[in-house]
Amino acid sequence: MSITLTTPRKVALNDQTKENNTQGACTGYQVDLIGNVATFHFEMGAVQGSPPNLNIGVYSAPATMVMDLLTGKWTATGTFADGTPMNLSGQAPAGALNTFVNQLKADRNQAEVYAAGSSGIMPGVQVPW
Repeated sequence: MSITLTTPRKVALNDQTKENNTQGACTGYQVDLIGNVATFHFEMGAVQGSPPNLNIGVYSAPATMVMDLLTGKWTATGTFADGTPMNLSGQAPAGALNTFVNQLKADRNQAEVYAAGSSGIMPGVQVPW
């Protein structure tokens, strides 16, 4: 999946389009389930290929969002598509936050199942949190 941008980032030199970033995507994230913090990285570009993948533009405007997984408070920094600096904050709705945190915990449990199983990383029996 990707985000179709309301305001694409178009770069033209001498009236020739060099890049037209029409889509964005979460390109990575890190979750600290002990500290209850998640950090997400977003980039802009164009979705191409099969299977589809984001081709990050040279003139992409990256953004980083940090979210408190207990309260839902978040901050985002980076650059908007038009090149202006981004400094946003907000609050995730409780229902959406609970669904999101539950999915993260389910993903963590699956990683532990893998580590406890035949991978040999931490042989044992996984106990769901």
